[in-house]
Amino acid sequence: MLHIRTKAIRLGDHLVSCIIEDKEISSEDVVHIGEKLQLALQKYKQEFIKGYEIEFRRGDLQFPYGDGKAQCRITIYSSKREELLTLRLKHDKKEAKFHILGFVSGKIY
Repeated sequence: MLHIRTKAIRLGDHLVSCIIEDKEISSEDVVHIGEKLQLALQKYKQEFIKGYEIEFRRGDLQFPYGDGKAQCRITIYSSKREELLTLRLKHDKKEAKFHILGFVSGKIY
C-alpha cells in the first residue's frame, strides 16, 4: 500500500499531466474532481508546461481557507516557485482514494 504522501503527490502529478496532455481530467487516486477545480487547473496550463513542483504538507489550511477536516494538502508551484494551487485532501480508507475538500488558487499567506 502506498504511503499517503506518495499517493497525494502522485495525484497532483496526474492532474497536471492531464492538463499538459489535453486529456480528460481524472485520477484513480481521487473520488471526484469538481468543475471549479478543473477550470482552475486549466487556467495554469502554460505555467505547468514551463515546469512545476508539488509539495506535500500534513494538516489543513488555516481558517478561513480550511476548517480542520483535511488530513493533508498538496501545493502545486510554478517553475519560479510561485504558489499556483493548494488542494485540501482527506484520505478515504474504504475507497483507498482522496476526497478533495477544497482548493485555493494562488498564494494565500
